[in-house]
Amino acid sequence: MAQLDDFKGLEANAAALPGSATLPAELAALYLCITPAQLAELRKSKRPEGRAGHSPSVIRPVEGGAAGPKDPVLYNLGALRDFAKAHAAPSAFDTAASAGMLGWVSAKLPFFAELEPRIKRGKRVIIGGAWDRTDPLREARFVDLAKGRIRFASLTCSEAAASLWADVASHSALAEKGLALLRSETQAIEASLAATAQLAATSNSNATT
Repeated sequence: MAQLDDFKGLEANAAALPGSATLPAELAALYLCITPAQLAELRKSKRPEGRAGHSPSVIRPVEGGAAGPKDPVLYNLGALRDFAKAHAAPSAFDTAASAGMLGWVSAKLPFFAELEPRIKRGKRVIIGGAWDRTDPLREARFVDLAKGRIRFASLTCSEAAASLWADVASHSALAEKGLALLRSETQAIEASLAATAQLAATSNSNATT
C-alpha cells in the first residue's frame, strides 16, 4: 500500500497521486471539508444489519490501518475521492460567500500556507484554499501537508484576502470576490441613503402644502 513517503520524485500533479495513498484522519476530514468528528461518525454503521431503508454511504478507513488504539486511522485517497464525488456539495467557500459580508468576515475556512521561517514570523503566506476542489494541485498539497512541507491556517476570507499570497493570480481571484461583496454592500447603502433623502424631501413638500 502506498504511504506518503512513497511520493518522492512525483510531480506536483493530482493525477500522479495513486488512489492507494493514505491520509490520516485529520487530513482526510480536511480533504472532505468536514470536521474530524463528522468523519468519525461516517465510520460508524448507520443502520442495523438487515434493516430496510436508505442510509448515507459510510466511508471506511484502511483495513488494518490502525494496529492499536493509539495508531492513526488511515484513509485511502481513492476512497476519499470517490466519497467526495458521490457527495458533491457547495464548498465551504461557496457557503460562506452566499452569506454575504457576514460569511466573508466570520466563517473560518482552511487555507494552505507556507511554513513560516523565523524572519517571516507573524506573516501569513497563503498558497491556496484547502476547500477548493477545482485546484489541480490540491491533492499534491495534502501530501505536502502530511509531510510537514506546508501547513494549513484557519482563516476567514477577509483575513485571507488581507494576507500575503504565494502568487498574484490566486490572491486576486479571492480578493475580487471580496471586493465584489463590498461594492454590492456599498451600492445597497447608497441606494438606501438616496431613498431616505427622497422620503425626507417628499415629507417636507407635504408639510409645506
